[in-house]
Amino acid sequence: MPADPPWFLSAWAGVLDRPQLVDEALDREDEYAGVALLALVLGHPDPAVAPPRIRRALAARNPQTRANALQSLGHQARLHGVVDAASILALRRALRDDTVVGRGPYRIRGYADTAADDIGSFARRRELPRWFRRRFPGPVLQIERRAGGPGPDGGGDASGQQPG
Repeated sequence: MPADPPWFLSAWAGVLDRPQLVDEALDREDEYAGVALLALVLGHPDPAVAPPRIRRALAARNPQTRANALQSLGHQARLHGVVDAASILALRRALRDDTVVGRGPYRIRGYADTAADDIGSFARRRELPRWFRRRFPGPVLQIERRAGGPGPDGGGDASGQQPG
């Protein structure tokens, strides 16, 4: 049975036991290093393993690797609720990066915007910089709670029913 093609996440299952495989792929500028990083972020249970590798991939020369690093950053926030300050700074630069990814119309800034939306929705808001919180407000439920709307902090229950 042939091995999975390198663009399949399953081809990089070994990164879960050996995260240094991502480092090696980044070192040799493997065109599928970003896929290896995604496999690591999506499958490794330790939230501290991926961030240094995400930061490295965000600085890669290959735009596809940078795009996959931005996807990984969003997944890191979604799965673990945390994103480090250095990655947020790299994300801020990526939000202005007009580099085209592959042959398509997609650009780094589009991937960055999607990652920022994920971070705004899933990361701990109080740990994000003010500029970020203003530009990416996060889920509507949080805004309603601050305004005294439905939810445990706003006087009602999760269904929006007010007491009494």
